[in-house]
Order: sequence, then C-alpha cells, then structure tokens
Amino acid sequence: MCKKEIDRFGNYPWKGDPLEQPWKLTCPSCQSIFPSNDFGSYYKSGIDENGFFNPEAADRSLLKNTLYPDKDENWCVDDGYGWLDPEQNNRETRRYTFIAYYNHWLLWYSGAVEKALNAFSEAYLYTNNPRYAAAGIILLDRIADVYPDMDSSVYLWEDGFRNSHGLTGLGKVIGCIWETMLVKSFTLAYDALFPGTDIPDVLSFLSRKAQMYQMANKKESAAAIRHNIEQGIVMQIKPGIESGQISGNVGMHQSALAAAAVVLDNAKLTNDWVPYMFKTHPGHPGRGKGNIMKILVNDVDRDGHGTEASPGYNHIWLSQLKLVADVLSGQGTSAAFDLYAYPKFRKLFHMPFPYVLLESYTPSIGDTKRAGDPGLVGAIQTYVSGFANTGDPLLAQYAYLLNGNKWDNLSGDMFSDNEKIVEGMKKAIDEFGPFHSGSTNVTGYGFTGLRDGKGDSARALTLYYGRNTGHGHRDTLNLGLYAFGLDLSPDHGYPSFADGNYERVHWTNNTVSHNTVVVNRSTQADQVVGIPHHYANDVRVKLIDVEAPKVYPETQMYRRTVAMIKIDETDSYYIDFFRVKGGEEHHYSFHGGEGEVATEGLNFIKQASGTYAGENVPVADKGYDEVSESGFNYLYHVERANLPQGSFSLDWSIKDTWKVKPVEEDIHLRITMLSDVHEVSLADGQPPQNKPGNPKSYKYVLAHRKGNNLESQFVSVMEAYKETRKVQSISAVPVKADGKIVQSTDVFAVKVMFVNGRTDIIVNALNPDVVYTIEDHIRFQGFFGVCSLAAERPVYGYVCNGTLLQAGEKVMIREASGNVSGSVVGFTKDMSAENQITVRLNGVTNADTLAGKYVYIQNDGIRNAAYEIKDVKVDAGTDNGFVLNIGDITLIRSWVDEFDFSRGYVYDVHEGDSLSIPLCYEWGTLNS
Repeated sequence: MCKKEIDRFGNYPWKGDPLEQPWKLTCPSCQSIFPSNDFGSYYKSGIDENGFFNPEAADRSLLKNTLYPDKDENWCVDDGYGWLDPEQNNRETRRYTFIAYYNHWLLWYSGAVEKALNAFSEAYLYTNNPRYAAAGIILLDRIADVYPDMDSSVYLWEDGFRNSHGLTGLGKVIGCIWETMLVKSFTLAYDALFPGTDIPDVLSFLSRKAQMYQMANKKESAAAIRHNIEQGIVMQIKPGIESGQISGNVGMHQSALAAAAVVLDNAKLTNDWVPYMFKTHPGHPGRGKGNIMKILVNDVDRDGHGTEASPGYNHIWLSQLKLVADVLSGQGTSAAFDLYAYPKFRKLFHMPFPYVLLESYTPSIGDTKRAGDPGLVGAIQTYVSGFANTGDPLLAQYAYLLNGNKWDNLSGDMFSDNEKIVEGMKKAIDEFGPFHSGSTNVTGYGFTGLRDGKGDSARALTLYYGRNTGHGHRDTLNLGLYAFGLDLSPDHGYPSFADGNYERVHWTNNTVSHNTVVVNRSTQADQVVGIPHHYANDVRVKLIDVEAPKVYPETQMYRRTVAMIKIDETDSYYIDFFRVKGGEEHHYSFHGGEGEVATEGLNFIKQASGTYAGENVPVADKGYDEVSESGFNYLYHVERANLPQGSFSLDWSIKDTWKVKPVEEDIHLRITMLSDVHEVSLADGQPPQNKPGNPKSYKYVLAHRKGNNLESQFVSVMEAYKETRKVQSISAVPVKADGKIVQSTDVFAVKVMFVNGRTDIIVNALNPDVVYTIEDHIRFQGFFGVCSLAAERPVYGYVCNGTLLQAGEKVMIREASGNVSGSVVGFTKDMSAENQITVRLNGVTNADTLAGKYVYIQNDGIRNAAYEIKDVKVDAGTDNGFVLNIGDITLIRSWVDEFDFSRGYVYDVHEGDSLSIPLCYEWGTLNS
C-alpha cells in the first residue's frame, strides 16, 4: 500500500470496474487491489428475505485477507465500514473506506447506476426502442425500493467518510450537496422512461421479484410501478430538502424540486412546490430551502455573480437556476416564475465574460481550476440554450468562443430547433464579431482585467478585490499577470480538499500564498467587495486603484494602485504602488510561475532548516498552525537577505507547465522593487499536490517591513518579456514639494529607461492639491501621471484625476479640474435591464466626453457605488442635470425584508449622495 502517494492522482483517484471486478478498487499509484477480502461473498451472505443486506446475518468468517498472503488476515479487510490502519492514530485519516468509496463513485454518483440510467434514457429517447425503457424502469424501480431509507449521516466525517455535505453531516445515498444531482438524474430518467412502465415484460419481471422478496407493493400493474417510483424517489425530494438531506449549492435542490413538480404532472403539487422554491425560508443562509427571489436580489451581485467568489462555483448558480427556468418554461406556471423575464437571472449568463483572459484563461480566483491551467468557465450548451431563450448576442459570441470559434458540432439539446438556433447565432457573430475581451472593471463582483494586444501579443493584468469568504480565498488585492499565452503568476486554484484542513486554511486559501500584503502575520478579515477609486482604459495607460478598508481593521489604509503602460504594440510594463498604513509588520508576497529565479541586488544566506516561520518550525507543522494564522510554515527552502540597499530585482524563467506552446520558449517575468524594506526572502511554496499537472512548487519573494504604527509603500515594476528585455533600467526618483524632498508615503515617482532611448517618468500621488516636482524639471499635479521623453524632449503626457503635467518649459497638460463633482438627484428604483442615475454635475459643458468613464458615488460604505457610464443625456428638468445610463447594472442592493417582498428594496445609492467622475488627459501619441 503506497498510502499518500495516491494523492498525486487527484481528489478521487481510485479506479475500478463494477462489471469486470465488482467490489474492488485499484490504486493508480501502486496498482494494488482493495479491499483484500471477498466483500461480494460477504454481502450476498447477508441478503435477507426482503432482499436487503443485513450485516448481523452476514457470515463474518468471510472477512479475511485473501489477496496478500504476506500480510495478516485482517490487513485491508473492509466490512463496509472501512479498514482501520493500526499504524495510524489519527481518527480522520486512519480509516480506509474502500467499500464506501466504491459505493459512492463506482455504483451511485457518476457510477454504474447513474451512468446506466442516463444511457438507457438517452438511448430510448433517440431510438424509441422499448428494450432501453424496460431496462431503465426496472433499475429505477429497484432504486425506489431502497431510496427512502437511505441516510448517509451515520457515516461520520471525522471517521473518514468524506461525503459532500458542507460539514452538515447530512445526506441520503451520498452527501446532501451531490445528492441533489443524483436524485435529479433519477427523476429525469423517470420522465424519459415513463412509457416503460406499460411494457408487459417489465410487469412480469417486477411482480415476480415483489413476490420473491415479500414486498408490500405487488407491482402487478403499471400504476403500481409508477406509484413505487414516484413515492420512493420523486416524492422524497421535498421532504429531503426540508430535512437538509437533499440540499446543495444555489439552484441544486431548487432544480431537483422543479424537475419533480413537472415530472409528476400534478397541478396541486406544482402550485404548491413552485411558489415554495421562490419563497424565502428560514434556515441555512447559503442553501436555504427555496429562496430563489431572495437569492436573485440579495445574493447575486449587480454584475451577475453569486456569493461564492470562485468563478467555477458561481457558474453552478447559473447552470442550476437555468435548469429551474427551463423546467418551468411552458408549464403554464405564473409569469412571476419566469426566470428568463428577470434581469438578475439573465445577468448570470454574463458572469464569466469579464475574466476571459487571452481568450483562453479564467483566473484561478478562489476554489477554481488547477494552478494556472488554461480553460474557460461555462458549458457550450448553457450558452446556446441561453441565446435561444434570450436572443442576447453576447451569449452567442461566448458559445462560439467555448467551441473554439468554430461552428462544427455546435448545437443545443436534442429537443431544440438547432438549425434555427445556429442560424441566429451566425447572424449575431456576423454583426458583432467573435467574442473579444477588452479591459474590464466589474465593481459589484470586484475584479479588474487590464488588457492590451492581440494574438501572441495579448497581455493582461488582473486585480481581484471581491469576496474572500466561502469558496473564495483570503486574497483581497491579489494581482495576476498573463502574457505570451501563459499565466505568469498562477494562483493555486482548488485546494487539496475543500474542507477545514490546515493546508487549505493556513496556506492555499491564506493571504500569504497570494500576490498581496500580509499585515501582522495574520489572515485577512471577511470582505464582500473593496472600494475602487480610479479606473482608466486609455490607449497607452490603463490603471486600477482600489482600497480595501475592512480586511485588516488595524490599518488606516490598505490600497493598491496598478498601471499597465504600453512600451509598443507588442509589449507593456506594469507598475505597482501598494500602500499600507497601520500594524507592526507588513509582508509583501509575490510569486512567479514554475521556473528558476535569478536575482540582482540581493545577497542571500540560506536558512539551514525549517521554514519561513523559523529554523525550528517544520513544513506544515500543525502545532504552529494552532497558534499562528500566518501560514509561514508552508514556505520552505528559505533564503534571507537583510537590509537590502537600493532597488533589487528577481527574474523568473517561466516554464510552460501546461504545455500551451508548441515548443518551450524563453519567457520571463521580472519584478524590480524600489521601496525600502528590512528583509527580503526567497522560499518555495507548493500548490495542491493532488491536482494532476500542478507544479511541485513556486518560488516566492517576501519583502518584509516592521515598526510601530507602520507605514509602507511597496513600489515595484514588473516586466513580461521573451528572450531579451526592452527595459534598460528602473529607478526611484526624488519628488519635491515647495522645493523640499517629500518623505511621505503619499507620493512616489519612478523612472523607466528603455533600450530604444525612451524614458518614462511615472508618478502616483494621493494628494491632488499639491504640485510636485520630479527630477527638478517635471511638474505634476494629480493622482497618476506619465511623462515620456525622447532625446530629453517630451513626446507623451498622461494625467489621471489631475490638472498639470509640465516638462521643462513644455506644458503638456493644464486643465481647470481633474474630475467632475456633483450629486445624485434620482435613479432607477425597480429591478430593470435598463438603469439610469439622474445627477446634478458641476461645470460640465460637453457631457458626451463622460461616456466610458466611471462615476464614484459616496454612499454608506456597505458596498461600493462605482458604475461605468454607458452614455449621457441632458436632463432638462434639473439645473445642471444629466442622466447617466449605466445599462443593465442595477442599483438595488437587497430586499428590505427578505420574508416580505412588499416592503421593497434597499439601494446602494440615495438622493443627495455626492459623486465624482475622474477625468484623464493625454498629450501626444505612442509614436510621437
């Protein structure tokens, strides 16, 4: 037995064949077969007169090792309750649940039973051959005999029975979450195979079995068989939801109940169960019992994301609620239950669009995907069907993208008019073109993707500032970089196991494993979404500026400003200003992809042993985990450099881990840090090792500062390059105000010199009222500025939320104001696909220039109120009045009372709230 070696083959790695080798599992690592006993004979010996297994009647003399003569007779023997390894004393890990695993994965969920039912159903629907219906109905009938008594709660998590129940312990055949999917398969199979109950051979077979096993239901008629299946399976769903035995992620149990209501074709039950799904019920806040209207208003954010943080888990909300919508469509239910008519439901389809990167990646936010592997969220048929039901061209574009931008084999399900649907999709693509992801900032969810370039030159920078709870990680203000077809700084993605294990809590999900800042060696506190202050998507400069005041309550500032600045048409560089005020220790954490790291400006000393937590703290030490939140004990092979003088750089030679490129290329990610730190360390950190393909480790750099009431300004420049750099040098440059050097962390300036002779001066300042002088010849007033020089002459200037940029005698930009101020007069208060904010603006003469910019409204701070302005119209009824069109982004935050919808909504904005619209100005061009 290779024990933990099996973990590298995935979360559910055991192999088996119920037909060729029943009751056996094969280890993919060592090829050993388990359990060692003949469980099949033991099981048969315990079948009672009613056809059920009774362990008390079974022959326990059969429970002996028959496969491995070199081991004792009890070695790896499983009686259905697992084998206890005598060499282990940990209650949760010492039990090997061979038969339980076999039952779960090889018989029931995704196993022989479910696969057979799905195969019989599809075969019958496609061929109308009664043989398939007969076989399927016989299988369903037997499931119905045993399903009511199924209860997985007796198999405890702490004893090693790892069912999918979200730690509630509840379930029937399997854990309550996946039970929703299993029982839905049974229900839909019954719907497909229903005519099979009338087949004479089925009646004859089942009635003989009923007599043989002394069943109360004699099964002598089609009605009796239907009664057995309906009572034993379909009617179990609502009580299972009530008890929590059938209860999954959003939409899972609701869609199971919707399917049950329609399949039973009982008007009374439909009129009871459908409103039940939409009504709010007290109970588990995440799952609830129905709660659809509460979920859509309170929990789905204005950008169409659920509360999961993880793109993968958020997509479950769409796929499962869509099943509710599809099942109820055309069933004669009230229009109040038509989800396709509801704007928030339609918005769910747009969920994955903002984080399509290089047209092939979804960022591994939270528990999503593996570490840096390519792949997009969503199923093709979901979007084909979505387009058929809504006509939304974006859904056609996304379905086409998911299909590799090809029409081959692109279709809906077998009941759709696929020719008509595809014709409509082709018209949408002809009119709007294929899906293309430009720069995006979704402020309700909390994600920015700055993008530039096309094809092999496509590149992107991401900043995540959304939820860090649930299936999210403690990763607020995490930064990602993509270029040359690769994820250059991959997040770890899905943890080894999505439970409360130490590795997940203290490392994979923890703040330190992400590209952000750790304060006081602790994990971030809960947050829903950060507060964006600036976003710009201009031709040469793209930037995002976000503050997250809630993640570290001991801080007065936790704010990151990142810009993507174009070098030329094929390359950009990235500049990062991360400011933290408060606390006693700050650790800036950053890692590249798999590959070796070269350093400049650092003299490392290798730590003899231990981890970043200390020489005497072993890797993944549980004792350390119990007293510290830091996660530093998961960083090993530590090297330290104390008090580095001046700037320093680290350069990762990035390996193509997932074999995206046809041949390995010389791709690099380089970071140059410019601010003063007290110590820099290099260390290895592992992504989850039970995800096939994940690299063994990533190399981390940690820049550490300490002091009382500490103020840090971590400033760095990042480059993604192939073979040779286009940047010649990077340095900090002095900033003066009123002729004196400024020492404050409120402002910083950087000089970037290129091999082509161009020089960029970049400045970021938090006080827009001060005129700063950089290198004694550049004057700047504003939030963010770039001045490009060639042969010491200015060729390009950029100012965001500022009024002045001057190089020597050349005034490139001088404006009266860096932003537009005003206040809210009114806004759309109903749930609508078209939303507006009526505002009073100060000093606006040409409102058309505001289209594409963001308005930032100062609200109560519960959630941010930042919205993209789609277009602007004059409001003749208001002095200095304008109407800002914000499209399908609702201003509704939640119900006032989730149990009484008649009380109306809570809003993210209110009349009288002040607002600001930052303006950005450019002078010159890239080719000047």
